Amino acid sequence: MSTTLPDPTAPSVTVDSPVHTRRNPWLPPLVALTGVVALGDVVFMALIPSLIPPLAAGVVLTLVGVTLVRRRPRAAIVVLGLTSAVLLLAGLAFLSSHLAHPGSPIDFLHAVLAIVGRALAVIAAVGAWRGAGASSARRLAAATLGLAGLAVAVSGVSTLLTDGQSVRDGDITVTITGSQFPDVVVVEQGQTLHLDNQDLFRHTFTVPDSSLDVDLPAATAARVTVDLPAGSYGVICDIAGHEHMTAVLEVR
Repeated sequence: MSTTLPDPTAPSVTVDSPVHTRRNPWLPPLVALTGVVALGDVVFMALIPSLIPPLAAGVVLTLVGVTLVRRRPRAAIVVLGLTSAVLLLAGLAFLSSHLAHPGSPIDFLHAVLAIVGRALAVIAAVGAWRGAGASSARRLAAATLGLAGLAVAVSGVSTLLTDGQSVRDGDITVTITGSQFPDVVVVEQGQTLHLDNQDLFRHTFTVPDSSLDVDLPAATAARVTVDLPAGSYGVICDIAGHEHMTAVLEVR
C-alpha cells in the first residue's frame, strides 16, 4: 500500500475562527450600531452647535474601527467595543438627565440612542468576539428596532402633550434661538419674563446661586417673575454642551 506524503511546497490552508471571518453574524449589527450612534452624535453637535470633545473622539475612533473590519476584524471589535463601553460609562450621568424630558425630542432621542445603542454595541462586540450564533444576532437586531420604535412613540406623545405659556401684557419677551440668549435682558424688580425657546432642543434660563432656574423644553415658552435684588446677574444654560449660551440680566 502506497503512502502519499504531503507536498511541502503546497500552500497551507488556515481556517479562520469566527472572529476572523467576515461571515461573523455579529459584525454587521456591531458596525451598524456604532455607526448610527456616531452619526447621531455628529448631528447632535451640529444642532447645538457645540463641539463636545468626548463625542468627537468617539466619532473618530468609530471611523477607525469601521475601517478595520475588513482586514483586521479582531482589532475592529476591540476598538468599537471599548469605545462604546467607555463613552457609555462616561456619559451616563449627563445623558440620563435628558431621559426625563421626552418632550424635547432631539435631546431625548439622542440620549436613548447614545445609552441604548452603546449598550447594545457592547453586547454585539462580546458576541462578535466569542463567535456567537446568528440567531442571537438576529434577536439583538429585533430588540434594537423595537426599542427605537418605542422611544420615538414616547417622545412623540410627550411632545404633543408639552404645552408652553403664552405671553401676557407687560411681559418682557426673551427670544432664545440658534442656541443663543440676547446679550442683555433688562427687567424691573417683580416684572415677568416670557422666555420663548424657539430651538428644537431643551435649554434652561439659569442665574447661578439664585432661585431663578427655568427649564425650557424644545419649542415652548415659560413665564417667570424676577424676584431678585437690583443689580447685574450672569445667565447661563445649565446643560452640558451649552456653555457658550450666556447673557447678562439687568434688574432695576
